[in-house]
Amino acid sequence: GVGGGGGGGGGGDGAAMAVAVSSPRVDFFSAVVSDLAEAQDVAAGTSSYSAHVRSCARALDAAGAHGASALVLLDEPGASTEPAEGAAVAQALIEELLARGARLVATTHASPLKLLALRDTRLQVAAMQRRRVDRRNGPGAAKLPTYSMLLGAVGGSYALDAAAREGLPEALLARARGLLPGAEGDADDGDADADAAGGGRSGRGG
Repeated sequence: GVGGGGGGGGGGDGAAMAVAVSSPRVDFFSAVVSDLAEAQDVAAGTSSYSAHVRSCARALDAAGAHGASALVLLDEPGASTEPAEGAAVAQALIEELLARGARLVATTHASPLKLLALRDTRLQVAAMQRRRVDRRNGPGAAKLPTYSMLLGAVGGSYALDAAAREGLPEALLARARGLLPGAEGDADDGDADADAAGGGRSGRGG
């Protein structure tokens, strides 16, 4: 693990995190650019999406200047705007960052970006595992996080489960289920279910 902190008498707090690889390697980067938090500024006339785009522009500059020595961290690229357009911009951004040689870590709920990770051999997909549990209130089962990351697996977003867990009425949730479109070939194939048989699918597609 990677850790630090407090031996005898030092009084410090310690922390550790297991490295989920068999042969860990730590690289050093000349530039690190992140877009990880809400950056809306009403006074400056900056919307949430505009703020995200500015961070993306900085990431492109860093990738152009430093190539593989640039690390880009993106949380929900393409969010805070119309979903289809946002996902299209995010995909083009990811493709350009990779073309410039940057190292990239991105999180997403957008199916087009999950599918991109499955198709593009430069990317590796991973998902956070969830386990089915019976709901104490209301019908059906919920999927709760186990806080385990599954490399090569694709997971869903579970918005309805989260809404149920936070107490939205079952009648409202039933209406929401009725509004959902049918299966459209999205990237949620259940690989991140702890109860699914057979394990995960590789994120390196052809």
